[in-house]
Amino acid sequence: MNIFKKNNILIQGLVSDSFDYLQRAYGQSRNIFTVASAWGQILFVIQNISQLILYFIEDSVTELNIMEATRDYSVKSLARISGYDPGRVSTAQGEIVIKWNLKATDVGGGAVVLENNTKIRCEQNGLAYTLILNSAKTKISLTPSTKKKFKIVQGVFRGDVFTGNNRLLQSYNVNNGAGTQIDQNYVNVYVNEERWEKYDSLYDIPFDGKGYLIKQGISSGIDVYFGNESFGKVPPAGALIRIEYLESLGTAGNIRTTKDNPVNYVFTASGEDTFGTEVNLNDYLDIVNEIDPSFGTDPESIALLRLVAPKTSRSFVFANADNYEIFLERLGIFSQVSAFSTFDDYDLTDDNIIYIYLVPDVTLNLESNEDYFDLDVSDFLLTNSQRIALLNLIEDSGSMIATTVVKILEPTISKYVGNAIITVFEGYDLGIIKDKIREQLSDYFIHLKRRDRVPKSDIIAILEGIAGIDSVSFYFIGQKNEANYNSIKNLTNVSNAEKSKLVGLNEYGDIVMAKDELVLLRGGFKDRNSTYYDEGIVDNKPCSVNISVTEIVERGYSAGRNVQQRAELIARNK
Repeated sequence: MNIFKKNNILIQGLVSDSFDYLQRAYGQSRNIFTVASAWGQILFVIQNISQLILYFIEDSVTELNIMEATRDYSVKSLARISGYDPGRVSTAQGEIVIKWNLKATDVGGGAVVLENNTKIRCEQNGLAYTLILNSAKTKISLTPSTKKKFKIVQGVFRGDVFTGNNRLLQSYNVNNGAGTQIDQNYVNVYVNEERWEKYDSLYDIPFDGKGYLIKQGISSGIDVYFGNESFGKVPPAGALIRIEYLESLGTAGNIRTTKDNPVNYVFTASGEDTFGTEVNLNDYLDIVNEIDPSFGTDPESIALLRLVAPKTSRSFVFANADNYEIFLERLGIFSQVSAFSTFDDYDLTDDNIIYIYLVPDVTLNLESNEDYFDLDVSDFLLTNSQRIALLNLIEDSGSMIATTVVKILEPTISKYVGNAIITVFEGYDLGIIKDKIREQLSDYFIHLKRRDRVPKSDIIAILEGIAGIDSVSFYFIGQKNEANYNSIKNLTNVSNAEKSKLVGLNEYGDIVMAKDELVLLRGGFKDRNSTYYDEGIVDNKPCSVNISVTEIVERGYSAGRNVQQRAELIARNK
């Protein structure tokens, strides 16, 4: 090691020291001793191998940190090690009604028989859905009064078969088909055609219990694990292990019924009459959409996985409001999620209640030509059937504490309008600037996640970044504040200070939210001066967003230099 200089430990320095030593040892000049010579080639190869080793070490250290890892499978592996199981897709679920289509029929026995997992196709999106029955088969009589309701899920059931090997903790990997994912909930395991029970942890399986574990596969599919005799029974050698699972497309299966685009289904599988003769179900039965398929979710994102994996208990128990928020965030179908309790008040009767505030992610059903201002208010609210389905999902998770009650809040809607006063530089099209303002505000409010306030400074910062805008002033007008002013403005026993008190706004002009409040930038109300604001964006009329251009600024040298300086300051602070 004496050949190396202690103050020169960089790779290139070590290579240079090695060159100098070999030249001195063998009396060769640099013109002769090069990478083309034998010793030079050996040194060159060692240099590259050393760099690769150092790169591998650095890469390995990086991939061991869940916050810094660059590969998806590294993040999933670290989450698995920490006891957290990354979420898979959840299928969209809905309800249909099946009835006789009143056409003449000669079906044997006057009824048709449907099997469990009968496939249908939605004509709106072309995707496959599957009927979930409470039994292996069900009979539908071809009479006018017969109507039967069924649950449907998006996707198709598949199955893989394995053979037991009598080893402790034997495991099997099930791969999903191209373009699909294995559903989070619809997985069943049969050993010699006997259904075994799913558990969340190996230590939850009783001694010699017929149970198994399911974990998200690191690269794809799912991993199924069996017990070790002390915790769970071991499938014997030669046992037939059949794994039945649902392949789904997640959010793609969600459907929103509209007046112009109703949801229709057709059967893609045949049925039987009561004598076992095959019949075409479409010839005798109609499918009526009862509840739109919803709550379909995509696999848990890597960004969310980094955030929640280190914070999730291995016990998988909803111990506090944070656990509910993490569970609901994992679904990926809500734009705003808030869970809270009321321990800090003086009412002891509701201390065991977890209140949940949810706003659906409207971007999942947003048409290509729609934005935030085109949506109806009902699009931001859960339907009754969705609330019931969500409560069932929480209860079926098996993670609730027995004494806890979950209540999904009905949001209190508060409407506001925004008023922007701007000056623009000459040479810019005002129509394009106004369209850009609408686009930016739509994007901001449609992705709004804050649950305490909406700062007007956010809006000013967004609008100042639009090309062509020189300066911006912005303020909100709230329906509650205007109604409150009108109700007390003529009262003589109310002080001027009380009349000037703001409702829903603070002294800075920010919107202040209550825990159950849904803030929408919407018109549909009158202000204190009886000016009516239309809902949405309406040209040349007061509406949800009103833009006033007060001045066209000449684009001279000083103005251009000031814009450049502002851009540089913003870039430095990012």
